[in-house]
Amino acid sequence: MGGNHTDHNGGRVLAAAVNLDALAAAAPRDDGVIRLQSEGYGESIVDTRLLTPLEEERGTVAALLRGVCAGLAGRGHRIGGFDALVTSDVLRGSGLSSSAAFEVLVGAVLNGLYNQGSVDPLAVAQIGQYAENVYFGKPCGLMDQTASSLGGFVTIDFRDAAGRSCRRWPSISRAAATRL
Repeated sequence: MGGNHTDHNGGRVLAAAVNLDALAAAAPRDDGVIRLQSEGYGESIVDTRLLTPLEEERGTVAALLRGVCAGLAGRGHRIGGFDALVTSDVLRGSGLSSSAAFEVLVGAVLNGLYNQGSVDPLAVAQIGQYAENVYFGKPCGLMDQTASSLGGFVTIDFRDAAGRSCRRWPSISRAAATRL
């Protein structure tokens, strides 16, 4: 909505989640392996017992999976393996934050399967950004992950380096947004 690229420059943002879905059907596994099949893409397999970035995975779905697992584990949350089928209306490379939507989706799956939904949505967003920066190799800000994870309209003040200065308006009208 406003403030694009100010997220990584210490500015203020008014963001809105788009009305597109990234959906997964997932079931836990006992062996720590993630097997993810995304519609239109090949299968990605990641062993969650190895959480260091792998150079050969940079720029791949596996890098994002491993990075989200590492981010959750690094914050003291539980992780584990799962089988998942994924479909998404968010077009890859369209500028609509397909990677952020995927990172948040993986965080939500792990949050639901292994943490009883206790991981804060903003933490899921921050973990997604970490995965994209460190494991995938793309230096992105936090705006897309925050909008994807919190949904609705979101204001974020990135002068707060931790990204905690944000507010979500789930049912704000377009007219009200222009007054913000």
